[in-house]
Amino acid sequence: MFDYQKLYANHTPADRPVFLCLGCEKETDDRTHRCPSCSGAIEVLYPLDRVEIGPFDSNPSPLRRYKDVLPVADEEHLTWLGEGNTPCTDVPALARLLGVRSVYIKDESRNPTRSTKDRIASASLSRFKGLGVREFVMASTGNSSMAYANSMSLVRGFKLHIFVGEQFAYRLNYADHPQIATHAVAGTFVGAGAIAQKFAEDNGYFWEGGFFNYARREGLKMSYIEAYQQMPSAPTHVFQAISSGMGLLGGYKGAVEMHRLGLLESLPAFVGVQEDSCAPMVSAWNAGRAVIAEEDIVDNPDGLAHAIQRGDPTNTYPYMRAMALNTGGALVAARTHDMYMVKGLLKSLGFDACYAAAACLAGAMRMAQEGALKEDSDLLIILTGAERPMLPTPTNILAVAS
Repeated sequence: MFDYQKLYANHTPADRPVFLCLGCEKETDDRTHRCPSCSGAIEVLYPLDRVEIGPFDSNPSPLRRYKDVLPVADEEHLTWLGEGNTPCTDVPALARLLGVRSVYIKDESRNPTRSTKDRIASASLSRFKGLGVREFVMASTGNSSMAYANSMSLVRGFKLHIFVGEQFAYRLNYADHPQIATHAVAGTFVGAGAIAQKFAEDNGYFWEGGFFNYARREGLKMSYIEAYQQMPSAPTHVFQAISSGMGLLGGYKGAVEMHRLGLLESLPAFVGVQEDSCAPMVSAWNAGRAVIAEEDIVDNPDGLAHAIQRGDPTNTYPYMRAMALNTGGALVAARTHDMYMVKGLLKSLGFDACYAAAACLAGAMRMAQEGALKEDSDLLIILTGAERPMLPTPTNILAVAS
């Protein structure tokens, strides 16, 4: 079971970033998503004694503010898309409701496409420029594809192939663009991902990697580093709704890096939240399983929080489990009926959250009701996004057989 603190202790980079497997800890190159030996996720460690983290207001671009802990060797490759610098607000009314000392809301709906996934596109395009990648393939349930599609309208020189399950096609709110080819697959998100990866291999295109693209996790990490700087002290608990869990894993890594740099007093407990109608990770966690079993998998995911409807997280659950165990955190199921109420409550407090974001707070509420949070707890709630208005959808969609 990997632990970022132990990884940094055992593999302290001397003068350049080191890329290694979270499973077997073998070093590899920066083009790899998964370990050639054990298929584990590849992570990047930085020479922290050479790292400088600027204050929150030191540069308008998060990419430049946190460049020393991003996988981009040349500053000329940094590609900021206008995301970041989102507010992190103390909400005493929620603290009173949950019976804790404080609740801070990090509102990622303020990003350009109203989702935290804009941070994925900026970090990944910066990485791709350094690797010389110009044509790549990805799969998405909507938010990531929106972020990348938006980036294509801002950055020239790339060609993007987006694959999506037909049931999620309505969430592709972008107009046709010459740099984007959209492919709809009959079936689920997991099926679309498998077909997308084969398409990339067959055509010699770069596979974007999803959860296993370390630049995605590093981009999402910036949201957390911002929040750690914005809060008056370290949170005791961090909550985020999860599908694969890459954002929460990035937040965990960022906390370890900030702690080792002396910029965060203590490490929070990290809590991943799923909706109870589709909570395979929570099912495995509650059963004490190290891996997803057949009885955990949800064949036909359904629920309010469409952005996190991943019925088979077999490949990513072990990382979420390790994160929760290492930090004293948990994996929790938000009740669907609570999510209705929480979404309205957030709206009354000035936060236009989508149901996935509402699930995050609903999960914290459930833990509070069950006595798992103490009165001196300080919570950081990551609202990953908002409902998007009805925008154009691509008309030139290529149908792909599953």
